Amino acid sequence: MNRVGTVLIVMVLILIMVIGCGQKQTKEQLYAEAERYEREDNFDKAIKSFEALVTNYPQSEKTDSVLFRIGQIYSNNLADFTKSVQIHERLVSTYPASKLAAQSLFMIGYHFANNIGDLDSARIYYEKFIEKYPDHELIASVQWELDHLGMDINEINFFRDDSAEKN
Repeated sequence: MNRVGTVLIVMVLILIMVIGCGQKQTKEQLYAEAERYEREDNFDKAIKSFEALVTNYPQSEKTDSVLFRIGQIYSNNLADFTKSVQIHERLVSTYPASKLAAQSLFMIGYHFANNIGDLDSARIYYEKFIEKYPDHELIASVQWELDHLGMDINEINFFRDDSAEKN
C-alpha cells in the first residue's frame, strides 16, 4: 500500500506540473513581459512575446498596434528591414481597417526606398498609399518620397546649403 500511495503522489505532482506549465499567459501578462524584454534591450525575446500575444489573442483591440511595434523593433533596434516590411505587410493585410494600416503602408515604401534599395517596390507601395489614403496626413511625405525616389540626398535642392555657393 505504501508503494501505491507513493506512486499516486508522484503522478499527481507530475500532473500538477504539466497542467501548471501548460497554462496560457493572459494578454496582459504577455504584453508586460514583452515590454520588460524591450526595456532590457532583449529584442528577440520581446518580439517572441509580442508574437505570442498576436497569435494567442488575434481579436484583441491592440493586436494591430502590437504588430506595428514589432515592425518598429525590427527596423529601429535590429536594423532588419526585410522583417520589418514583412510585419507591416502582415498588419496591412490582416487589419486593413486599422488606423495604423496607413502608417504601415508608408513604412513599407520607406524601407524599400531608403533601406532595402528596391525602388520599384517602393514606388508600388507609395502609389498604393496615395490610392488608398489620398487625404491622410502622410500624403505630403509620400509624394515627396516619390518625387525624390532614387535621388542621392546631395542632389536634392531642398537640403543644399545655398550660403556655400555664394562664398
